[in-house]
Amino acid sequence: MLTAKDISEFKEYLQSGRWDDDFGFRTPDGQAEMLDLVESLFELCEIADEVLTRRLYKQMSGTMDRDPVSVSLKGE
Repeated sequence: MLTAKDISEFKEYLQSGRWDDDFGFRTPDGQAEMLDLVESLFELCEIADEVLTRRLYKQMSGTMDRDPVSVSLKGE
């Protein structure tokens, strides 16, 4: 599982311009690999959005059971 540190480090990598620098030094295959990684992140974000939206709608409608998982997610 990704940690907050992993996400923070990758965010800094993108914001600092290092990703762009690294991209320029890569072969075409290496550039394709970097672009595939970013595309995978976009797909991951779409999935996370769907899952969280579904969960929030359940909570707002009152159909969410009070199980240990839902209780622990509220604390995060």
